Amino acid sequence: MKTAEIRTDLLKKIDGLNASQLKEVYGLVQNYFSRDVDVEEWDLLTPAQKTKINKGIEQANANLGSPLADVMLRIRSKHGLNG
Repeated sequence: MKTAEIRTDLLKKIDGLNASQLKEVYGLVQNYFSRDVDVEEWDLLTPAQKTKINKGIEQANANLGSPLADVMLRIRSKHGLNG
């Protein structure tokens, strides 16, 4: 997609947003322009956070995860929550 096409597509999508969505997108755009774009988000993480993320990726790749429904059932049961 060329730059002009991207701009036109974005403007159409923005024009179709309701007030709440528009405010949310505005906040995202403001955050994008106010941050230091030279810094990768990964570089902002602590070594411990990076280690945990990498461990999670390894576990997911080894199919060691649990379905969300099972996890939510265990949490609800543990904490006495309904629904």
